[in-house]
Amino acid sequence: MKNNIINSCFLSIALLLMSATAFTLAGCEEKEKVLDIETPGGELEVERDKSDGNIGVDIKKKE
Repeated sequence: MKNNIINSCFLSIALLLMSATAFTLAGCEEKEKVLDIETPGGELEVERDKSDGNIGVDIKKKE
């Protein structure tokens, strides 16, 4: 009887964690890589958000 209660608690916790993970992943932004340039001095990435069209630019300099 006690093992049954413990097993059902673990199952409930596992389902809760899986549901939380699914909701977290569903909220991720969908971005499309427009431009990706790699040079010896650094890297340039341009991404566009598919939902609203906003553009983001990321520049990384190599040191």
